[in-house]
Amino acid sequence: MAAADTAYKERPADDFIGFEASSSEDEGEIAPAAGAKRSHSDDERETPTAAYQKCYNGQPVPPWLSGLPRLGQGTHPDINTMINEEVTKFVAHISPTPEEHQMRAWVVQRLQRVLDEWQLPRVRPVVRCFGSFDTQLYLPTSDIDVTLMLYETDRDHVSPQYESREQIRPFLYKLARQLKQCGFCVGCEVIPNARVQIIKTTEAVSGIAVDISINADSGMQSARVQRSFSQNVYPGALRALVLAIKQFL
Repeated sequence: MAAADTAYKERPADDFIGFEASSSEDEGEIAPAAGAKRSHSDDERETPTAAYQKCYNGQPVPPWLSGLPRLGQGTHPDINTMINEEVTKFVAHISPTPEEHQMRAWVVQRLQRVLDEWQLPRVRPVVRCFGSFDTQLYLPTSDIDVTLMLYETDRDHVSPQYESREQIRPFLYKLARQLKQCGFCVGCEVIPNARVQIIKTTEAVSGIAVDISINADSGMQSARVQRSFSQNVYPGALRALVLAIKQFL
């Protein structure tokens, strides 16, 4: 015990840190030591709503997140919430503006005018949309799928002149020539041997691709089912899921 007391008494006075007094400079948050790494959680605590500057892997932030607050709530957001928020922002980013949607509607109207001016004998041509444009599930680069219904002049019944594939085949080439002659398109390709015979073309003013089939009403029936699911069964969720999948396929 005496030896221990002697060792204690001979201990240098500056070999301990006193806590009795602290200057005003020490009362704040203790700064990290020079050269110490700063953790990501430190950044989140200080600026939980700060905008993204770059991705975690150092790559540029995708355009649907650029300048927007960080995903999730709090310093440790739930991953499911973050994914849902990013998909929502992504869908808002790629969804067409009203002007873009109107441009596509104008392309369909222009095609109808071209057919009306053609004045086919004993036939009333009607352009019907189906596919992603009709269901509002299209991307900015998607084409427009239409079918040209060749009705009898006095009723909505397909003309007997164009009921079979053999009858439709020569009409496809006549239609392609008419579209090029009137300046509707900048390119026109007839695909007569496909299961559904079509003309692939690109409208001259907008540059939007248009696929034209003849009397293919099954596509319109499918579009009605898709619209019902999107609007009534899974409103909001189905459209976001479909667009996200289509973008990355």
